[in-house]
Amino acid sequence: MIWVVKPVQPVAGGGGLYLFRDLAPGQVVRLQLVEPGSNGGIVSLGGRLYRATGVLPARPGERFWALVERVRSDQITVRHISPAQPGQSGVAAGDLARVLGLPAGEDTERVIREFLRWKLPVERESVLRVLAAGRELPQPGCEGFWPALVWLQTLELSPRVGTLGKILAYLLGWSETDLEGQELLNQSRPRPGRDAVQALVLNGGERLQGRLYILSPPAGEVPGAGVRLVLQLRSRALGEFWVCLDFEENVLGGRVAAPEESLASFLRGAVASLEGRLADLGYRVRPLMVETRRVDSVADLLAGSRVTGYVPLDIRV
Repeated sequence: MIWVVKPVQPVAGGGGLYLFRDLAPGQVVRLQLVEPGSNGGIVSLGGRLYRATGVLPARPGERFWALVERVRSDQITVRHISPAQPGQSGVAAGDLARVLGLPAGEDTERVIREFLRWKLPVERESVLRVLAAGRELPQPGCEGFWPALVWLQTLELSPRVGTLGKILAYLLGWSETDLEGQELLNQSRPRPGRDAVQALVLNGGERLQGRLYILSPPAGEVPGAGVRLVLQLRSRALGEFWVCLDFEENVLGGRVAAPEESLASFLRGAVASLEGRLADLGYRVRPLMVETRRVDSVADLLAGSRVTGYVPLDIRV
């Protein structure tokens, strides 16, 4: 059963436009029933109380997931997705697919999870467009395919025919010699509020090969703040591993990812030495974390760990 809760209006204090400025169609929110009433009740959203009309849970204190469908200056319209069960880490992708009328299946749920991870509006047409585009490309559904494809939705790509496939081939290592995908990625522009990306080739001869990705956030007050560097490194002796560095408040931090525990253990010792050298050079350094995990492309490292559900802050995806 699909419940529709509308409108959701502030109970008291402040203009609606200000209260709803962080919401947009396609976002997922978690609401809690505070006080039931006739054809609705009072709900809590983001620490504020709102008056909602429509079919609501029966018991005060119950939480439920909802999809924002429309935002106006004084109210929002949301569609019920499912109850938020105790201990549930986030909304189930399958429930969200059902509400949106999307085809059931593993690919659909994977794409929805990546939309949530990248804080993209979860709209039926957008998900269908990504699924259709992916199925027209080589190797759909391979490891790393959907995460990389959804990440590219945060960028404005060249309209040239074949651009998406060539960039994916570059990101996922389908072609190690053809650098056209790198050139096309570097020609992309970030969508509003998103990081710009530049990719460079690292060539250290037989000892070390790899790539460097530079992620630059939207221009802020402090130049260089929030810049991230992601290195994909390969050596004959160690194999492949990834290093992600970030700069926040003049402090350098980050993490290292290795596919096997034996390599991760070796790198933990190397990282301790690296931290000391950076400190000697005058850098303020946070401890670098080393983890054992598979990384299929730079997209796996840019938005944190992979998720099975959306973990909210009670107001926005």
